[in-house]
Amino acid sequence: MRKLLGSTTVSTDNKVTIVKKVTEILKIERGDILAFYEESGRVYIEKG
Repeated sequence: MRKLLGSTTVSTDNKVTIVKKVTEILKIERGDILAFYEESGRVYIEKG
């Protein structure tokens, strides 16, 4: 079952802020690489 972790707004230069809950789950820190995958019209984020 999907769980909403938060939402964010796209800035004028197409940047987004990753919500704190996601950074905690993925253990993301400044300078980390993120990978974006598309499957069946959905986009998934993974720490690279």
